[in-house]
Amino acid sequence: MKYMYWFMMFVGLLSGCSVDPDGSTPTLPVKGQAMPVFNMDTLDGKQVDSHKLFAGKVIILNVWATWCPPCRKEMPDLIRLSRLLPANKFMVVGLAADDQAEDVRTFIKEKHIPFPIYWDKGGKQVAGPQLGTYKFPETYIINRRGIYVEKVIGGFPWASPKTVAILNAIYNTGNIPEPAKKATP
Repeated sequence: MKYMYWFMMFVGLLSGCSVDPDGSTPTLPVKGQAMPVFNMDTLDGKQVDSHKLFAGKVIILNVWATWCPPCRKEMPDLIRLSRLLPANKFMVVGLAADDQAEDVRTFIKEKHIPFPIYWDKGGKQVAGPQLGTYKFPETYIINRRGIYVEKVIGGFPWASPKTVAILNAIYNTGNIPEPAKKATP
């Protein structure tokens, strides 16, 4: 529980940017169950099946927008994380909910983002209706078997040694690790 507490303590404390949902009731991913399959658009208009893209790796799926200050602040840590984790086991993926693809392209170029970024125009195809994401950033952690393990709302210290250790444990076990119990005297 110690790791879970540490992992989640930032969730409630860090703020994010939000948009108003359109009033529809999405079918949300359910923690502990398979992540729903959805299609994401590349910035050049091609569609990618999430299930095929994510197969066999722990996925850190960050839903963000260029206009969102906490998203912009968090991005350098996601870039560091993507460089720390072995590509054969992990994948950091961005899903930008901007209205204009050009804003996303410019941001990627300015920040030298090395991981794949997909585009969900205005968050209206995937982020809102399929993930239930209306507050940015939100990051989904999916284990290598495709099970949705955790969601972090708001900015987070992704490249910290504790976070990397938790992600490695998720790769090995499929779950967030329980802390080691202290021996009682």
